[in-house]
This record gives sequence, C-alpha cells and structure tokens, in this order.
Amino acid sequence: MSLSGRVYLITGSTDGIGKHTALRLAQAGGTVLVHGRNRAKGEKVVEELKTATGNPNIELFTADFSSLDHIRQMSREVHERHSRIDVLINNAGVWENQRILSQEGYEMTLAVNVLAPFLLTSLLLDLIPKGRVDSRILIVSSMTQAYNIDFSNLQFERDYSGFAAYGLSKLCDIVFSYELSDRLRPLGIIVNCCDPGTVNTNMLMKSYGPIGIPIEQADNEFYLATDPKFTGVTGKYFVQLQDTSSASISYDIKTRRRLWQIMEQMTGATYP
Repeated sequence: MSLSGRVYLITGSTDGIGKHTALRLAQAGGTVLVHGRNRAKGEKVVEELKTATGNPNIELFTADFSSLDHIRQMSREVHERHSRIDVLINNAGVWENQRILSQEGYEMTLAVNVLAPFLLTSLLLDLIPKGRVDSRILIVSSMTQAYNIDFSNLQFERDYSGFAAYGLSKLCDIVFSYELSDRLRPLGIIVNCCDPGTVNTNMLMKSYGPIGIPIEQADNEFYLATDPKFTGVTGKYFVQLQDTSSASISYDIKTRRRLWQIMEQMTGATYP
C-alpha cells in the first residue's frame, strides 16, 4: 500500500520495534516523524532510514519522556512544523530494575510508559483529523500487563520490582486507551492498544534473554497503524492482530475514571 501524503509520529523510534515500524512506514512512502531522547543517535537513525528507503520525508523530534516539560516542548516543535498528524503511535517505554524517579518526582516506569503518552496525546490531539475513519491513535501495551491497580501504591513506594512496575504501567496503558476511545469516538478518531509481540528488543534481552522473534518481523504496530481492515475499529486490545480480552479490571468504568483523574492531576493534561 502507498502511504504517500500521510503523516505518522512514532515515539521511541530510534531503536527496536519503533525504529522497525518507522522503516516500514517510510518504505511505504509515509511522512515519518521519529522521536528519541538522544539527538545524535536520532540524527543517525533518520539518515539510516532515508538511505534505506529513499524517502526524504523523515524528521526527528527529541524529548526525554521522563520530563513533562520536554514533552510540552516537543509538542510545540511538532506544531511549528506540521499542521496534521494522521496516526500517533505511542510506542516509547522503559523497564527499570530499580525504583528511580522522573524529573517531576514520579516513579520512572509510570512516568515514561503512562504519563508521557497521556500528556503527549492530549497536546497533539488538535493535529489529528476529526471525522476521518483512518485517523488513528495506537497505544502500545503488553501481554505482561498486571491484573489489578493498587491506587494506594501506584508509584511503588512499597515493594518495588521492575516486573510489577512494568506490568502495572501496561495495564494503565490499556485503561487509558479504552477511556480515550470512548471520549474520542464522537470525533471519529480510532483508538486502539496492542501487544507488540514478543520481540528481541534491548528491553526484552535485558529482562528475559532472546526468547522472541527478530525485530525485523515485528509488524503488529505497522499493520494496526495502516491496514484498511482496521478502519473504524476502535476501543480494542490486539494480540497478534487479533481482538483479545485484556485484564478484567480494565473494563471497570470506575477504575478507568479514577485513573484518568489521577493522570490529569499528575500531568495537567486536558481532554475533551
């Protein structure tokens, strides 16, 4: 398929699945907005992608997602250079074996994996075309999602573990995506979340070793962002491109609204 004329922003796209997705989008002719936190690395990746695809429409935006101020600055730069984003892929994520804090003092896994996409999406929402069935927001979650949210220990002041913090963040991403889908449905914007697959990224290698597929085969995000068969499909969680049930707590309306309010308070984000 040709994606010429369409604009895609992918967070965390200087490495791993994000970089591979950027490559696939660029190969199909899309305008690709690459995001990373290191400018030198990002510039190198952009040049690699341009050389590999022959597509000159690849740009870099840098922001450290552990800083809400950096995210706001990135949004301003995107607005200065673009009047439209057709698809936003919230792919960036971290796994921290030790409990550390973000610049605003939030637990780092929650800050980068949950608060960052929550704030960034709110800031870029005005650029996503309304009333078009192919306007999409994709939030990357994981099969390793938790099964419950302990609001009294949301930032793991007690009993921190990297696995638990990551699993909670991915459950929060699903909860976020379901609530966002409900809010944006009247505007005609598709919102879905997905497990990207068990892929031999640096994160997986550091945590579990080489138990997944090669990065070059990690196409779930690409297809969910582009395939016409997902046109009009919203509020779903996909595993291997199949509509799949997530943790039962993610369907609880009270839990969704409570988490949403907390994220609003933490980030200052506003939504319709």
